[in-house]
Amino acid sequence: MSKKRKLTNYLIRAVILLFVIISLNFFLIRAMPGDPMVHILGEDEYFSLLHQYPEVLEEVRSDYGLDGSIALQYVKYVYNVVTLRFGHSYIDGQDVVSVVLFRLQWTLALSVISIVISAVIGGALGVLAGYFKGRKIDSVLTFFALLLDTIPANCLALLALVIFAFRLRWFPIGGMSGGGVEGWAKTLSVLRHMVLPVTVLSVFRSSTNFLLMKSFTSQIKDEEYIAVAVTKGLPGRKVLFRHLLRNVMVPYSTMLCMQFGYIISGSMLIEVVFSWKGMGTLIYNAVTTRDYPTIQMCFLLIAVCVVFFNFLAEIISMYIDPRIKDGVKNA
Repeated sequence: MSKKRKLTNYLIRAVILLFVIISLNFFLIRAMPGDPMVHILGEDEYFSLLHQYPEVLEEVRSDYGLDGSIALQYVKYVYNVVTLRFGHSYIDGQDVVSVVLFRLQWTLALSVISIVISAVIGGALGVLAGYFKGRKIDSVLTFFALLLDTIPANCLALLALVIFAFRLRWFPIGGMSGGGVEGWAKTLSVLRHMVLPVTVLSVFRSSTNFLLMKSFTSQIKDEEYIAVAVTKGLPGRKVLFRHLLRNVMVPYSTMLCMQFGYIISGSMLIEVVFSWKGMGTLIYNAVTTRDYPTIQMCFLLIAVCVVFFNFLAEIISMYIDPRIKDGVKNA
């Protein structure tokens, strides 16, 4: 099978998967307990209209697209998704697309930086530990990586908050910037508020990346072609960079693409702990208030990211794996 045909098959599967996700996104949210009109109007207003003015309640329900059968709502929903119309929030009436895009930039600010930092640090230390497996440097690095990996990210965030923000007062306790600042002062304030959440995310992801990279390196190090390269008398640097590292990057790049796929939801708990107004807190608030339009766009955006970066991982693997040529793996 040629590379072009293989990519076409991946793309077709991705489109089908997205359609299934769009459908599940609609039906699963509708299956949640509770009537969203209660959250839109408030309990007192809702029950007052329900018992005294049911026709007014139906008019409001129609305004929010919650009238008619589930099938009719589904057709409207698919049309709105295709035309990128997600309506307005049930809670504050703001345009959902504008709110999500505003929150998205703050989540990306945390996630992209932390993923890049953890990919470099965790990957480099993982290769080092895997290449010198069984030595002292491997034992020390693995001990600290396992220790950090066993601590949940939200617990690590709370520890950092208590020690560095509450006790030592080196960093702000929460939020995204100080009040009453503009220009460069606001930029510096935002960067200062980012230090703790970015550090926690980087440390947590670095431990995971380290363990995975060490596993990949130690496995590939025992392959026959590595042993042949060593017996031929190639310098250790050439064996490491030309033979070992290039093959290790195939599964590692796939794993990093998966991390980017969860870039929107991966920092949700950290954002809640540090009161960072990104996608994490937006999803949390939308779920607790049954804000259907916001939930649907957020979940759909997460699904699109996961599918896209999985597709990207397939493309990257196809081009950096030296065993793949014209879509055929050679032994």
